[in-house]
Amino acid sequence: MRAITCIFTEHDPIFILLAVLMCVVGCLVSTRLLRRMLATSGLPRIGWVFLGAVCTGSAIWGTHFIAILGYEPGVAVSFDPVLTMVSVLIAVGGVGVAFPLAAMASPMLASILGGGMMGVAIAAMHYTGMFAYRLEGLVRWSQGYITVSLALSVLLSIATVAAARRWSSGGMAYVSTALLGAAILALHFTGMAAFSVEPVGLALGVGHAAAFGAMALSVLIASLIVIGTGISSYLIDDRMRATSTEQLRRMAFHDPLTGLANRRGLQARMERSFSAEEPFQLLLVDLDRFKTVNDVYGHATGDHLLVEVAARIRREVDGDGFAARIGGDELAVLISGDGDLAMAIADRIVDALSAPFKIEEFVVAIGASIGVCCNDDRGERGGAVDAETMMQRADMALYEAKRRGRGQVFAYEHGMLERAADGLRLEEDLKLAVSQHGFHLVYQPVIDLQTNVTLGYEALIRWSHPTRGLISPATFIPVAEKNGSIIAIGAWVLEEACRQAMKWDGGQYVAVNVSAVQFESPLLLSQITNALSASGLPPSRLEIELTETAMVADAPHVAETLTLLRTLGIKVAMDDFGTGYSSLAHLKDLPLDRIKIDRSFVSAAAVDAKAMAVLRAIAQIGRDMGIQTLGEGVETDDQKQILSDLGCDAVQGYLTGRPMPAEATVVSRPAHAAASAA
Repeated sequence: MRAITCIFTEHDPIFILLAVLMCVVGCLVSTRLLRRMLATSGLPRIGWVFLGAVCTGSAIWGTHFIAILGYEPGVAVSFDPVLTMVSVLIAVGGVGVAFPLAAMASPMLASILGGGMMGVAIAAMHYTGMFAYRLEGLVRWSQGYITVSLALSVLLSIATVAAARRWSSGGMAYVSTALLGAAILALHFTGMAAFSVEPVGLALGVGHAAAFGAMALSVLIASLIVIGTGISSYLIDDRMRATSTEQLRRMAFHDPLTGLANRRGLQARMERSFSAEEPFQLLLVDLDRFKTVNDVYGHATGDHLLVEVAARIRREVDGDGFAARIGGDELAVLISGDGDLAMAIADRIVDALSAPFKIEEFVVAIGASIGVCCNDDRGERGGAVDAETMMQRADMALYEAKRRGRGQVFAYEHGMLERAADGLRLEEDLKLAVSQHGFHLVYQPVIDLQTNVTLGYEALIRWSHPTRGLISPATFIPVAEKNGSIIAIGAWVLEEACRQAMKWDGGQYVAVNVSAVQFESPLLLSQITNALSASGLPPSRLEIELTETAMVADAPHVAETLTLLRTLGIKVAMDDFGTGYSSLAHLKDLPLDRIKIDRSFVSAAAVDAKAMAVLRAIAQIGRDMGIQTLGEGVETDDQKQILSDLGCDAVQGYLTGRPMPAEATVVSRPAHAAASAA
């Protein structure tokens, strides 16, 4: 085959090796510059197009020129300097057009147009260079080899671009490089096979051969310098990209203030631990009194404190765990190992953070509460936990630790999360019940011990849930107080109780319990007056009941409000007396009409001398201060008799009457009738 014999019989092997070296190095750089150009846009892409054009054009031209210098036609040879320079410009310019075409959105068009243009540039450079190659002989061209060389150059260049666009692994990178090298070398040696010379002058002398060798080496060095510039730019950009990527990764996964991992970093670490199926513990650390430090000393001091906190936590978990700051003054620690190790480290962290901190000229003392959760815990249904569930459980444990007091460590217990979820559902159902008036009232009679007649009724709220059935006020009232819906519920109770009391012909009063949260609301007085006005109930027939604890929360304010209520003619009762602070000063300072003795004393009086002593003392104090007394929770005749003997004024309980619906309430009736209705 003419192309093969041309390589081995008409070329100097040293020049062939230099040309191949030039081609391999140039193609390695060129394909990487092409790939980098494809991965960028805007002005950076223009820069990569320029570098790619110069380096790839130099590689193409250098390979051709070194190989042509090694060609031995057997006649005197010279070069046309103008055409030689034009061939260089054709190579650089052609590749400069091919690179942007290779970046077109359509993969097929990009491969055909970009690769095709590169193949044409290689061929145009080669044949322009051959026209610059002046020989003393007759030159003949083979049209068939010219056609084959063009086809090989274009097709292999198209394949080069297609491979570069599919570059997702190291293997495809070498495929792209090999295809470009094949396009350059196949074009050159097939094109040389199309070229033949019939000598008409003297043969090329040795001196010329030495000069050509020097020229080939010079071209190789110059081309490698140009290509080296391109690869240097590539490597510098690669290093900058790696550095930027590392900086971005660190910014994405680390807290800039403390240097600890952030929430994303913690999440990633937990996912790796889950993948490794290793047991680990999650500790959520919440700083006590940190907000006070920020408020008193400023945020700069608070930031400095966080840095010191992070340093102490690092020391305590060094080698045993992974620390992170997940937001504000909340931190987290992952401990590889069992629960005993985690609890021991948690205790050490609490001790370390309870020691005072020296921040600039200030000495501040804070503390920490910690919730602990293990990744091999199982839920109520036996399912394995994930990172999000662990965070939820640890947060529940942290909440419980803070509820129990500062400086506490608490480990998650099964069912806590489920109970919290149930409480949330209950809260949502409660809001719906408020909007749809899903409550009703029942009334428990209050019986006069002397006359056995019904003095009035205590209004008691009930909630019949559509799926849970009857829910105790002890369950939903605390929820209502927490979310603020107790204000609306209390207003409805006042309106409904007053409206129903107007139907009682005997003048009985209605007692309404007022929550401590409701009592603190500025809307309370307007709610009471609106309920009285809308129903027409005389103020003297309304009694407001407050617990002892609620009354002493803000005694001066409470006394002022109670005085105003009594001025309006409304009665005031202290509910559950004896279970709160039980200070006699409260009885002296607060304007009260009735003391309701807690059922715990009433039920125990017959068998407990101390309970009997409390009952006797309260009854005597009530008589001496002119405050009526009422015994709650009376369920037996003995309990009723004890209260009667002690001089109590009234009783309330299942013995004298169970809570009943509004339609069952009657005008005054004897106590025995009320008991029979129970």
